[in-house]
Amino acid sequence: MTSMEMHSFSSSDIQPLVDNPIPEMNSERVDTAYGKVKVSIYGNRDRHPLITFHDLGLDSESNFQNFFQFVSIAEFTEKFCVYNINAPGQEVDAQTLPDTYEYPSMDGLAKIVEDVVNHFELQSVIAFGVGVGANVLLRYALLNQRRLDALILVSCVATTAGWIEWGYQKMNIRYLRNTGVNSFTVDYLMWHHFGRRLDECSSDIVRQYRIYFQHLSNPKNLAMFIECYMNRTAIPISRDGQSGPMLTVPVLQIVGAGSPFVNDTVDVNTKLDPSRSDWIKVSGACGLVLDDRPEIVTESMILFLQGLGFFPTMNVVKLMKKIQDTQNGSCFAVTDKLSCGAICSSSPRIVDFWHQLRESPGFIMSKHLDKKLSVTFTITSDVFGRRSSA
Repeated sequence: MTSMEMHSFSSSDIQPLVDNPIPEMNSERVDTAYGKVKVSIYGNRDRHPLITFHDLGLDSESNFQNFFQFVSIAEFTEKFCVYNINAPGQEVDAQTLPDTYEYPSMDGLAKIVEDVVNHFELQSVIAFGVGVGANVLLRYALLNQRRLDALILVSCVATTAGWIEWGYQKMNIRYLRNTGVNSFTVDYLMWHHFGRRLDECSSDIVRQYRIYFQHLSNPKNLAMFIECYMNRTAIPISRDGQSGPMLTVPVLQIVGAGSPFVNDTVDVNTKLDPSRSDWIKVSGACGLVLDDRPEIVTESMILFLQGLGFFPTMNVVKLMKKIQDTQNGSCFAVTDKLSCGAICSSSPRIVDFWHQLRESPGFIMSKHLDKKLSVTFTITSDVFGRRSSA
């Protein structure tokens, strides 16, 4: 896709990525080993804690808040208190970090997560990370397995940066430090979040994010965050515990079929215990799966957590119908065509549920005898009650 000039949109076109700020959300600045970080909190603090960590070019609110507003339809947020952790200097209203500031490494960001969890005296948490945030929370999980009930990772990469990525990131860092945001950096961020097939994504979402990235308020802070991610070390996990530590935390991985990191998530999946992990690829979705297919992500998360003892009495089929009915009259109903989501899982927790849907209209099941993925389920939109327009 050709680059779009930076002056294509005026400042009056700028729209926030968050549709409607959550009124009960509040924020605190928490002391950590790397200075104060902003933590946005919403929900009853007596509820079970769920911590999040965001991706490149976004902060905790722009990355997660629309999604949590969507799942509030499912009364999901009534079950949890959400703690959105920001990397240093990445929140929209952050001050420019001084040149003398030593930005944390990826392991340092995991230490920040640990400091935040300790600050709020959280005994056990569910961790939910996207992109860079998924890498950070995977590192945190390895060092704090007893404190995690579950780990939800979107577009997770656990390897070092390759030479091509390294070259692009070095250019981004130079531009951001010397001249600010330009079309090269915007195009890179669009690729990172959406993948290459932008024409297959919602044009409204694509336009909104492009404008958002063009007007990032703190390019020097973003340069530090990108450099931190570029210099990441590989995460030494292994399936059998022989070539590295074994992760015993239940893990749900989610990736959009159009994401540039599908193969990276498969690589992570090969290093996880198949009895404790699920891998889900959402077909017809770009890399920005939380925005593009929130209903598929919601259903997958609820099924995963239900298998761990959360939502024990919830009827997921009725719930998804309720969400779809609400969605049809909301801003999330942005497409007229029939969409589908492909859910691939090796876990009996999810498989058991899908067996209950065999007779549902629009449900197709096919088995794949594969070392990594044992069963593939394709759910057409009829299961959710959506119909294509006549």
